[in-house]
Amino acid sequence: MVRLARQLKAAPKLKGNGHPIGIGMNNELDSNMALIALMQCFGAYIQDEHANVTLNTKATRDAVSYMANLYKRGMTSEIFAWQPASNNNAMLAGRISLAVNAISILRTAEQQNPALARNLAILPVPKGPKQRLGLEHVMGVYVIWKFSAQKALAKKFLRDQQLAYTGHFLNSKFYNFPGWPGAVKNIKKRLAKDPSGKYVILDSISQHATANVGFPGYSNAAIDELFNAGLIPQMFAEVAQGNKSAAESVRDTAGEARRIFRKWRAKGKI
Repeated sequence: MVRLARQLKAAPKLKGNGHPIGIGMNNELDSNMALIALMQCFGAYIQDEHANVTLNTKATRDAVSYMANLYKRGMTSEIFAWQPASNNNAMLAGRISLAVNAISILRTAEQQNPALARNLAILPVPKGPKQRLGLEHVMGVYVIWKFSAQKALAKKFLRDQQLAYTGHFLNSKFYNFPGWPGAVKNIKKRLAKDPSGKYVILDSISQHATANVGFPGYSNAAIDELFNAGLIPQMFAEVAQGNKSAAESVRDTAGEARRIFRKWRAKGKI
């Protein structure tokens, strides 16, 4: 994958029927994931390790400005109405050249359009000025109801499931990775057995270029509300659409984030 942070200034403006980049700036899952990852590559974070809001920084402004520039040079306005299926649909239709997504695009292409699949590749998130760091795409969360009659059995099931995860890993065709070290033995060798030869890189990505949504802190109640409210995609979209400057959008979003964090801190949830 091209190191976009270094290539942007030299990139020509999209003309005619070229293949734009598809990175969403809308209130939905994939836009949140892609844009928070972009921020991390610039060294910008929603919070620090102590759950203090850290949005209003030069790194965040630089990330937002970069994305606005990228939109003008190589994207179309449909990304402001992006939905979770948009990455897949646009790539499988041959309309975009790059998406920030889980492996579902390639797996679907292998089933529906093998010729296209041969021309697709999986690569880490592009390296930014600070680092190369993305997010896990989705996480499974399991709960045991308080009124359950079999709490001990349910806990044993979850332990066994998570610590012996090979079946989940293989049956999901590598979409589901283990959350615990050693839960799947010989991951790299298992990835290498795929006939396409394209999935081995997932081992390195999972170990060296993946963080949680609240990094460098935890995914807490405030992060959850901020994520579901779409504040990060809104912050980027306001600048890309010319409605606010990068400084204004980042400042306003940071103020709203602080309000959300104060609310949840007062409730004792942070």
